[in-house]
Amino acid sequence: MTVISDSMLELLSADGPDPDHAEAMMLYGRLVGTWNITNRYRFPDAQWRTATGEWRFGWALGGRVVQDVLFCPEFQDRFPGTTVRMYDVTTGLWKITWISPKLPSYVSQIGRSDGAGGMIQQGTDSVGTRSRWTFTDVTPTSFHWHGFSAAPDGEFELFQEMHATRR
Repeated sequence: MTVISDSMLELLSADGPDPDHAEAMMLYGRLVGTWNITNRYRFPDAQWRTATGEWRFGWALGGRVVQDVLFCPEFQDRFPGTTVRMYDVTTGLWKITWISPKLPSYVSQIGRSDGAGGMIQQGTDSVGTRSRWTFTDVTPTSFHWHGFSAAPDGEFELFQEMHATRR
């Protein structure tokens, strides 16, 4: 067995955005830090449940990725999960993957500015259901996040919302 002197986490983490694309990286980079969240989630039984937790965002892979970890202890059957957001310098869009090994589930999306100070992400989940996630009311100290999935009739329905405040 070969021993590597640097840990995997040291290799993953970065001190800030890639300087060549720092301005574009700040679309999600402004979320870097730790956030307290109130998470309201609609479970498969159609009942809404609320829990508190934390959402940590950080720079990764040479500052070319913003990665987060979301954890709500009361929803241990669903979380933790992580999202990797990579800015695609060729398209100006964000390639996004969310995974939750406990479900298990993953979502692949494309992200961009919503033109009003927030972000919109659209794609599909692990069974091909269309998804839309939005960050709205983004300030240096708070934001709202909404998760939508496509209902059988093709309309998007809210299944989760979070209110975040910076720690």
